[in-house]
Amino acid sequence: MNISEVLGIVMASLSLTISALFFLKCRDCGRFCPLAVVGWIFLALHAILRVAGVSAFLREVLTYLFALSISLYIVLNAVEFNPQSARLMWMYMLTPVSHLFYRVVKYAGVNLPVGVGGIAGDSGVMLLITAYVSYVTFRRAILSLSLIPIGLVLFFYKVVQGTPVGFSLMAFGITVFALATVRVVSLRLFKGGRVPEVETTGLVLVDEMKLKSLLDKYRGSPVLFLTRREGEFPENWSVFRLSSVPLRNSIPPTALERLRHVIVKYLVEAKKSGSRGLVVLDCLDFLILHNEGVAVLKFLGDVRDHAVVNDGVIFVVVSGSMDEHTRRLLEKLSDGKI
Repeated sequence: MNISEVLGIVMASLSLTISALFFLKCRDCGRFCPLAVVGWIFLALHAILRVAGVSAFLREVLTYLFALSISLYIVLNAVEFNPQSARLMWMYMLTPVSHLFYRVVKYAGVNLPVGVGGIAGDSGVMLLITAYVSYVTFRRAILSLSLIPIGLVLFFYKVVQGTPVGFSLMAFGITVFALATVRVVSLRLFKGGRVPEVETTGLVLVDEMKLKSLLDKYRGSPVLFLTRREGEFPENWSVFRLSSVPLRNSIPPTALERLRHVIVKYLVEAKKSGSRGLVVLDCLDFLILHNEGVAVLKFLGDVRDHAVVNDGVIFVVVSGSMDEHTRRLLEKLSDGKI
């Protein structure tokens, strides 16, 4: 058995291990996890077929399926977390640029391996674009940078396949990417602490004049606080700021799906910890300003149902300037009022 075959077997084993890691650690962290699980299986099959000596074309098809699955996993999560990321999707039209690159190199007089610049090259470009989309959306450098060596190996697939250099770059990239992704999706929003004493579940409306007393009451409890306010908050609170400007732990007001994801994740974590999730939404006016009123009401109805199922409470702060029609609709939707 030569070095190329040994490296292929190691790569297949590593890919299958990462696929299992995603299945065990991330299956409850979003509905797109199966794409990542299947993606690493495609990469493992590619390595196995290379060791078995199967034709290069079929192996390259598997690299494309791997890149497509991983890219879809990242992109769908990116759009869910920040719908504005959808504006970057035009970049995937650049995927065939590898063909142009290799053609230019060939006309420059460089002798390349036969068949260079095929499907694997497109796969590499796709992953390099995904690295950029990932960074713009999540601002996690390690998550994005780890995709670059994978993309480069696929881009130069015909040259580096089966070599120690190609294996080293690929192994480094997929391992770091897998660990970084598991860490990002596994970050806990529910930080633990005293179980809050509340009399109801679901959606509770709070007059803005009573917000301070509400926050003081639950200062020692693990609260998810969604606000526009600046300030210092207890360590066991998870605080997200609604802002049109990308800041640390900020959520755009138009990203209702991302906001829903954060609330639901927190409520589920609280219930699994044997506690009760307590969410304070102190930015309703801001959400209504940037979204259609019906969309905001549907969003509140959705998270209210998740709060009931998970034995949690969502306090929604209502300002005195809210119009009567919207206030009446909110009262019909709510389970209580303070």
